[in-house]
Amino acid sequence: MKVPSNPSSSVRRIRWDRLGLVAMILVGCSSGMVALVGGSDAEQEAFTRLTHPKPVVALAMREANPVLLRTPSGDNETDKEEVSSSSAVVPAPEERQLLPQPEPVVADPEPRRERQKNIQPCSVCKRTMRVPKNPYTAHQSAARSLPNSFFVKNDIELNAGKRNGKLVEVEDGRGYRIARLTHSHAWLLPETYQLLQDMGNDFADALSGTASEGAVFRVTSVTRTDKQQRRLRRRNLNATNSKSTHSYGASFDIAFVDRFDDQANCGTPTREMERLLNRYQKAGIIYVIPEGGCMHVTLRKP
Repeated sequence: MKVPSNPSSSVRRIRWDRLGLVAMILVGCSSGMVALVGGSDAEQEAFTRLTHPKPVVALAMREANPVLLRTPSGDNETDKEEVSSSSAVVPAPEERQLLPQPEPVVADPEPRRERQKNIQPCSVCKRTMRVPKNPYTAHQSAARSLPNSFFVKNDIELNAGKRNGKLVEVEDGRGYRIARLTHSHAWLLPETYQLLQDMGNDFADALSGTASEGAVFRVTSVTRTDKQQRRLRRRNLNATNSKSTHSYGASFDIAFVDRFDDQANCGTPTREMERLLNRYQKAGIIYVIPEGGCMHVTLRKP
């Protein structure tokens, strides 16, 4: 005689099968989420290496240094001499046409920025101002010694620096703006970003009350990966073959001063930019290399 199977054991077996299937699905989904959130093994290794044992160095915000602002009004004779000498090196309109043209400006709702698109910029380079050249080896040594410094070899290193705070995003600020970048990323070491903000504030203060008030200097190159640097070298002979200070987040290039009023000539903003670079350089804050199309600035100490 055939004995009927126990219905309760059959139900129990089916339930265990279903529970096993659900458990497998949950494990698979959680593994996928970990992979998405955690990033690649290489990025995680770079993040850990850049964070430990050297943590991000916090930098206290500071006001612009009044010593580096415009010379007091009592030094009139010096001012007159600098105005005449600076005016002599500002290129004529036909010569300025040979200089690198301004990069496209991202649409801005502000009317002043719209008007500025049609105004010829003032060039910031070795042909328009006199600033002593510091050897590039000094730039490289300074870049390596900054508190948060590390070599940005590739995108993995760049992303790790962003995640652990060793690189901070750079935005337009008072006295300066960031150009549309094609060979670099708008990120800098925190201490280099502080330098850029200080220089922007000092430049804006120096132009306050003049016909050039509101003019800003344009930053055309910021942090590059080593891969970007090698690619740039193929088309720009000024790009170094050795490790670039741009790949440490320690440098930026200033190529133009953008005016909002075409009635104001380039004499005043060019003179103030030259004066600003010289004072920061003499104060031991920056190193400078005057190039044919820009001024290469490296932070010497925070």
